Amino acid sequence: MRVFLGFVAGGLLLILLAFLASADWLRLAATRRLANDAAAAAALAAAKNPDAMDAAAFGAARAMAGGAEITVFAERGSARPGPSGLVFAVGSGEVTRVAVSMTARSLLGTPIGLGQRTVTASAMAARSGVAALTERTTAVPDLPTVPAAIEAQLFGPNGSLTANERSMLGRTVFRVADLVAELSRTLSARDGGVDVGVAAVAGASFKPSELLSALGALYRGSARTSAATADVLAIIDRLAGVGTAEETALPFAGVISLGGSDADLTLAAPIRPLEFVQAVMRARLAQGAVALELKSPVTGINAVALTLKSESAAAAVLIGGEDGLVGIPAIRITARFIISGLAIPGTDTLELPLEVTLGSGDARIRRISCGAAGPEITVIGRPVRASVALAVEESASPAGASDYVRLLAGDGLTAWGKGRSSFADDPPVELVFRPGTGDTVASLRTAIDFSNRLERLATETQILVSLEGSAKGMMSEGGVRNEIARLIVGSVGPVDAVLSSVFATFGIVPGKMDVVAAGAACNTATLLGEAK
Repeated sequence: MRVFLGFVAGGLLLILLAFLASADWLRLAATRRLANDAAAAAALAAAKNPDAMDAAAFGAARAMAGGAEITVFAERGSARPGPSGLVFAVGSGEVTRVAVSMTARSLLGTPIGLGQRTVTASAMAARSGVAALTERTTAVPDLPTVPAAIEAQLFGPNGSLTANERSMLGRTVFRVADLVAELSRTLSARDGGVDVGVAAVAGASFKPSELLSALGALYRGSARTSAATADVLAIIDRLAGVGTAEETALPFAGVISLGGSDADLTLAAPIRPLEFVQAVMRARLAQGAVALELKSPVTGINAVALTLKSESAAAAVLIGGEDGLVGIPAIRITARFIISGLAIPGTDTLELPLEVTLGSGDARIRRISCGAAGPEITVIGRPVRASVALAVEESASPAGASDYVRLLAGDGLTAWGKGRSSFADDPPVELVFRPGTGDTVASLRTAIDFSNRLERLATETQILVSLEGSAKGMMSEGGVRNEIARLIVGSVGPVDAVLSSVFATFGIVPGKMDVVAAGAACNTATLLGEAK
């Protein structure tokens, strides 16, 4: 019986010990979670308040602790990657480390004088914020008929701009904050009167006419007292008025990217209406290809058929944090130029098919540093690259030469050509902006001369000639080849004028991209993880 009672007593003791151990484990786990949360909150608060780091850390940790007794220690330094995570080094730097210690009670340890266990958690945070970037352009089309045709395709028959109108839209500016406020009202009316904020506008899509109407509203008040503003408003109203029910809505993020709050909108550099219109045009091009034909756009070109296609949209203005991007999307242009002046019996025109590829230009925020001397914005990016080639039509190529394109054919004479000229990709350029301390405009530029690309293509084009029947007696293959090469080389100037005007219509100059950093607000902090 005693043995049985001993087993029962032992079992009950084991159950009691297991219960106490479970209770201790749960209490310890809860204390650890609380210490981790308190350390994270304290690190964020201390990073955002570097001038009162200790008080901010203690206040945030105490609020999380819920009355529990805590010890808080904060220090500043730097962090670098290590084998098992980030390694903290005390000293100069923009990283704040906070350690929070709390006490957890142990029921099992109480009888032997170990009733309390100290739990310590640490966290690191870095002060961060948002910055404003604007992609700026000064591109001006050389040939007025080119932008007029493109704008008519994108905005309707009344949507083309004259050179003077383009100049007027480039001489005035507006605030992004005001535009967002107008679009908030547009979105609110669409949603039945529900108030919307920046986040709703940032994620919404708008018809081009809605975007332009919101832009026009910004000038309506001052247009009553200023003739110059009234002229600008008339242009914007005309563009907005050509909208139709079939318009495709454009994601606002493909025009202006908003990653900040209402207060952060004040950072945005003033943007010119022309740049905004160009950004809308590029966003429209991302929705579908645009095809147009031009008759005699410049001396030396009889006609040209163009098809423009963009693979994506890229915001022209950014208000956001690290890794945010502004830029110019990649655009592919196929063109067929009809050029007269061949001294070949039976034919006097040459069809020159070209494929032009513009690589995307972009500027990405790499780092927003918030130090004692003020914010510093590090941007990395590349300007627009360009390549040009004879557009290949496999069905029209001679046997065994599928990379050749037909240039002319008729009366026993056929000629094909092959050629490509492109720029090697340059490494990204790093720019550092310190808003408020000087110039805020910097250029991402590489040595790209598009006319030089065309010249290289013209001089290096390989030409195959086939003469059959009566054509054999009219001219030698070498003579035909030389005549075609002469005309291609001679057409470089007018071809460049057409294509460069196409680029400029969308605000693009190959090899160039100007970026404006208007400011930064160091109003947030980012957790970096546990400090090793």
